[in-house]
Amino acid sequence: MRSILRDFSEEFFKILSFPKEKWFSFWLEYRKDHPRIWEEYLMKNCMSERDVEKTLAGMERRELDYLHQRWLSLESEVKSTVLKNLKNLSGFLELSREDFVVFLMVAFGKTESIVVPTSRGHVIMIDLLSLSRKGMLDSVDDFIIEKMKEFKTYREYMVSKDTDEEEKVEKFKKLFTLLQSALNPLSGEEALREVVKLLDHYVEYYNWTGFYLVSSKKQLELGPFIGEPTEHVKIKFGQGICGQAAESKEIFVVPDVSREKNYLSCSDKTKSEIVVPIIDMGNIIGEIDIDSHHIDAFSAVDEEFLEKICEFLAKSEKLKRQ
Repeated sequence: MRSILRDFSEEFFKILSFPKEKWFSFWLEYRKDHPRIWEEYLMKNCMSERDVEKTLAGMERRELDYLHQRWLSLESEVKSTVLKNLKNLSGFLELSREDFVVFLMVAFGKTESIVVPTSRGHVIMIDLLSLSRKGMLDSVDDFIIEKMKEFKTYREYMVSKDTDEEEKVEKFKKLFTLLQSALNPLSGEEALREVVKLLDHYVEYYNWTGFYLVSSKKQLELGPFIGEPTEHVKIKFGQGICGQAAESKEIFVVPDVSREKNYLSCSDKTKSEIVVPIIDMGNIIGEIDIDSHHIDAFSAVDEEFLEKICEFLAKSEKLKRQ
């Protein structure tokens, strides 16, 4: 069985041997060793490279020094405790599937952990800086085990590009039920943020997920989203795929964005797109926009699932109380 817990933190701590003005240059080289991890981390935290540069410039050397020394004093015991617990949890976690590993890393303190799909399975990346800032280093072993347990649930809902259509239908049903439950106490922007978070987390080929809302006559404004930052914060009706969907009140599916003339490019990684309008009493009040890094990523099953979400948002008046 392959090693399930890997510590890459020391690789990052080498940054401390460089003057601060060189930290961003260090990171650009460092990220080459873990390109898939950093790609997903930046997308999920809506960060550009410019944001990374600003974040590193705002970090204090003494904070990283403290984290480094603290982790050196804890790492041996943490790893030992986790591995001992795994002996009792092997069956429950289905470790024989060897479909996930845990990476201990140092990131930018934006989120404690993320799940990253890779060609060799899933990586649960844990950010020691985020845990340190929240006073959680002393319980990091418990946190690691908890994230492994959460992955068991993740398996039940997760939809990948390779999931067959029949299984996708069943998983989308379960995911819609989960979404309804999560949205029950929420409204307005909080509800939209929760939808975006759940779709981004569980549907692996939804690489940019967000809402555009009708703010005035014939104009859309960007709402909650997860993915690379976009310059398209306001879109006129008829402009681009989102604008066309708003103007026609119809679902737009673009299997290959490179073949679409009226397309507003946000990222060269985007290969296909789907836009589903949110209609209330015959009027468009917003839309959900999803980009994928895969060509022809969206099928009729995706259309039906997203349309069901939009109908739920409209009928439950989640958008009317913003």
